[in-house]
Amino acid sequence: MFDIIEFNLKSVYQCLLWNLRMLRKNPRLIMSLIMGFLICFLLTEKTISLSREFLTDIQIFEPFIWCFADSDSILFASLALILLLSEIPRLDAPAAYLIFRTNRLNWLLGQVFTAIVVSIGYTTFLFISTILLTAGNAFITDKWSETATLLSFSPSEFEVALTVVRKTIKLTTPYASTANIYLLMAHYTLLLTMINLTISLRFGKKVGMFSILLLSLLSYLLTPDRFIVWLQLDRSMYYRANIITAWLSPLQHATYIMHNFGYDRLPTIGQTHLLFGGVNLILIAVSLAWSKNVSFIFTGGNSNESRC
Repeated sequence: MFDIIEFNLKSVYQCLLWNLRMLRKNPRLIMSLIMGFLICFLLTEKTISLSREFLTDIQIFEPFIWCFADSDSILFASLALILLLSEIPRLDAPAAYLIFRTNRLNWLLGQVFTAIVVSIGYTTFLFISTILLTAGNAFITDKWSETATLLSFSPSEFEVALTVVRKTIKLTTPYASTANIYLLMAHYTLLLTMINLTISLRFGKKVGMFSILLLSLLSYLLTPDRFIVWLQLDRSMYYRANIITAWLSPLQHATYIMHNFGYDRLPTIGQTHLLFGGVNLILIAVSLAWSKNVSFIFTGGNSNESRC
């Protein structure tokens, strides 16, 4: 497939920098970040309002935990990234010239590292956004706040936060919960980015975007409540549906509260990271195979796709 001698770390780094420069100048990056920040604002508004209304303090990482321990919140945040993913990978004339200068292996690895940087960067942006929105009335000690206790009395409006409190407050700390949620979100975002990259190399960017939209739709349907309605199951089957969707849906794997904390058959966080890592490695291997016949679009003169 590729000769190992062709690998050059400097060339990979140059491809990564070229991709990041192109993204930096792209208005879709700004739109994705604005949409991500608005999602954080809407998700943290109730928790912050509750803290101010009852004059309770709040741990600075707790809004991030309450917001992104829920599958729907993760899904909406990841959809905001689709605008940016539509620009990855670039399959135009400059990209073809970059391959000519560096070779396909180094170019492809540059795309993989770009996917990693974008995934970690976007997750970090969401994390920092929730901190900034909370900073006015927060403390940084690694212990649960009075607001966390107060949430247990408001199950109708804070169902996700209540679930987190019940499952984790006696087993872990805000720092540990934040780290787990951050890594789960980054892994899920990387999965979407790698799927888009892999499919785009073989079938084109439109099919790549369609694939992650389809995966997001299936993940949305594969939540326990919707799964029961979809298959018209009895509510007594809820526990089994919960376990099935937790193992089958990538979005549920990215959801903190859908993991085993010692008393059910849900996947553990370690198992989820292994699954995400294994799938992403497979996608990288497939991308390496498919990058031999990448279709590039050359504008000017003839708009038809050309093989390079």
